[in-house]
Amino acid sequence: MQTTRDQVAKVAKVSSATVSRVFNNQDSVSDELKQRVLSAAKKLNYIPNKAAAQLRRRGTGKIAVVQINKEDRTYYWGSIKLFDWFYAQALKGMLNAIENSSYQLSFYSVNEKKDLISICKKVDAIIGYDIDTKKEESFFNELPIPYILAHHIKPNDNYLHVSTDNYFGGVLQGKYLKSKNVKNPIYISGYIKKVLSHTQRMEGIRKEYPNIKVVEIDFMNSQEIKKITSYILQKIKDKEVDGIAFVNDLVLVKTLYKINFDIPIIGYDGAPYISLIENVASIEFHIDKIYELAINKIIGLLNDKQVEGEIILPSIFE
Repeated sequence: MQTTRDQVAKVAKVSSATVSRVFNNQDSVSDELKQRVLSAAKKLNYIPNKAAAQLRRRGTGKIAVVQINKEDRTYYWGSIKLFDWFYAQALKGMLNAIENSSYQLSFYSVNEKKDLISICKKVDAIIGYDIDTKKEESFFNELPIPYILAHHIKPNDNYLHVSTDNYFGGVLQGKYLKSKNVKNPIYISGYIKKVLSHTQRMEGIRKEYPNIKVVEIDFMNSQEIKKITSYILQKIKDKEVDGIAFVNDLVLVKTLYKINFDIPIIGYDGAPYISLIENVASIEFHIDKIYELAINKIIGLLNDKQVEGEIILPSIFE
């Protein structure tokens, strides 16, 4: 026989209404009560009846995670297999938030705003995944259901967001190099004018090193990678460079694939494979936390809670 909400309430010594709030609007319950209910639910193998909760809300009980297709871009990190780990981290954060609620996640890719409007008829709310241009942002204007945009989106009062701060991440790169007494660093980047996050990271490191030499390359071109590696080696040999910052860990790994530079180096993204390279740091921007928070906020909106946009600051990963 399936465990009921009333049975969980009895074991947790709370009301059935409190059990309901824990699984539908956790922020309305104290941490102490929440833990009592969740412990009792786990002990009794209680599974919330999502279908019933959906009927009570008279909604679909679904939250959509929507990505705008970026197939027309010369470079997009999401199309590169080395970044597949990133999706897993984002999904982990979403599942952490959704598992104790009565909502379900649905995933979509769209090409046009009309596709997004069509999705609105199937779900109660939308999470905009990796929205990073004004054009993509405009897709969400005047949607008939609640939505939150993440993660590279620049904060704006026109919409709710859960964002990283790429400028601050660039500042952290600079501070890391300064902590290693680096005097003449070089910054390796690419697609600066086409990718907003790359622009912001460069501006951030320039706060710490206003005169830092920036080298922009097409890092999807293997020949350019070979050239920049040779260039850096020569600069180090000539004692013109004593530290390196990379716009992301992909470029870092491609450059360091066969050569271990004996100077301070920092990348960006907190990729798990960075730990395989000695004496290299990276900027972790907590993608799992961003999407866990985005899901929690959208659930709060659906339960009539006052919700505001939020920025999760990056940190140094060594």
